[in-house]
Amino acid sequence: MSIKENDALGQKILDTAQSLFNQYGVEDVSMHQVAKTAGIGQGTLYRRFSSKGKICFTLMEAKIDRFIEEVDDYLQSSGEERIAVRLRTIMYKVVLLLNEDMEWLRVMLTSDRLEDTKNTLCENPPFIYFRTQIQSLLEHASEQGELRPMDPVFTSILLAALPRADIILYLHDMGYSAEQIADQYCRSFVDTLFVDP
Repeated sequence: MSIKENDALGQKILDTAQSLFNQYGVEDVSMHQVAKTAGIGQGTLYRRFSSKGKICFTLMEAKIDRFIEEVDDYLQSSGEERIAVRLRTIMYKVVLLLNEDMEWLRVMLTSDRLEDTKNTLCENPPFIYFRTQIQSLLEHASEQGELRPMDPVFTSILLAALPRADIILYLHDMGYSAEQIADQYCRSFVDTLFVDP
């Protein structure tokens, strides 16, 4: 099988899984159902994706790539807004993104691949991207005199790491809505960084 055919097969599996997840929910879809609906054998599916968690990870990676493009567009078009507003908007959207697929998070948090990625969070491209964007905004705010005294590098690492999927899931299970979690996160960790206008 060529690489192009392999990519087409992988995409077919992902599209099938996405459709089934949307229709029945992640928990209620089996790997057997994904293989059958995609018209492939289970062995073929497991060679490509060893678990439902790995399918979810791959789908989330694509979603994060699209989200990063949206953030880039927002940052380019929002240059006139206060830096505090820009950073709050980005972090609010990050928390909402994690809330969108709560059921997926449950599956991913029990996946063996999560264990592989826990120790390398700071090396993941999405983390590096968000940390860099946050650091840039904080440095700019500091130059403008809008930021309380702090180390932008240290703070950017913590801000990028704090919206953890497992904590958001826990808060969601406690009864907080996605908007409440995003708002409280920003009130606690973003708004407090800036001097009053």
